[in-house]
Amino acid sequence: MVNTNVIKTRAGKRIVLYRSNTQNGSLSSTQYLPESKAKVGINAVTPNIDNTDLSLIIPVLDGTVCDNGANTLTGSSGGDNTTDNTVTFKQGGGVTDVTGQNLIANTSSVTKKWAISDLASAGVNADSTKYVGLWLYIKDSATLAKFLTAGTCLEIRIGADTTTNYYSKVYTASELSVLWNWLSDNDLLSSWDVNGTPGVLNDFAIIITTNNATDSFVAGDVVYDLLRQWESSDTLFSIEGGVATLDFNSLTSTKSFFLSTTMANGFLIDNIAAFNEDTSPLMGLEASFAEDSKSNTDQWRLQFVERIIL
Repeated sequence: MVNTNVIKTRAGKRIVLYRSNTQNGSLSSTQYLPESKAKVGINAVTPNIDNTDLSLIIPVLDGTVCDNGANTLTGSSGGDNTTDNTVTFKQGGGVTDVTGQNLIANTSSVTKKWAISDLASAGVNADSTKYVGLWLYIKDSATLAKFLTAGTCLEIRIGADTTTNYYSKVYTASELSVLWNWLSDNDLLSSWDVNGTPGVLNDFAIIITTNNATDSFVAGDVVYDLLRQWESSDTLFSIEGGVATLDFNSLTSTKSFFLSTTMANGFLIDNIAAFNEDTSPLMGLEASFAEDSKSNTDQWRLQFVERIIL
């Protein structure tokens, strides 16, 4: 598939300007290096010459798993203990458990809470210096309609406990959709809202607020899976061969980036960007395309082809 929704960014044009007009001695500097790395993302925005990063970057490498989704979460308030779901689950993170957790909700309260109080036993403690994400599945529009319509309907807590000392990220119903939701952003966990003193991040909770106490969830209505964390380096993959391929007859350069069967699994990917390796990396190329699901049986080769027009 040839995609035309691609742009050379302002930073990318500066790279070309520098590389084309600087004496040889300066070309060995670490400034305005050629694009040699790539990131992929979801929820694409229209490529723009002034963009400096993707709208929602995803990890292409595994990072570390805090909870693989095969452990029972303890329910409280309007939440009951979770049950295994071996039909609805998410790939990714290198996990092989093929299990998600049904968030079972009763009719005792509008506040439904499910928690793990020992991430160290489930996987590993969370790290505030890393990025964090998890998956939440909402079966259909009728299920989503039970989430509080006005205000915060979903909260994720990670901390020393989940009552007074934790990091928090909240969502409204308008920010959620039917089927799978990737709950993450481009900010480190330490940038989330803070309550008390988070301390050692060994506790994790999902809190859903519904419109009515009588709004309940049965198995399959709402499913959680795969709490994971990663670093910036886990979002990058390298150009094949280390450099672009040049064709001096057609005046084109081709930058190829390869995603193996172990990379970026579970995501509906719809954009890619090429970056250089300056101290503060510059995004030189950006493209969006029709979203496509990446699974552990897929291998993707994504290419940027640039041509000089005479």
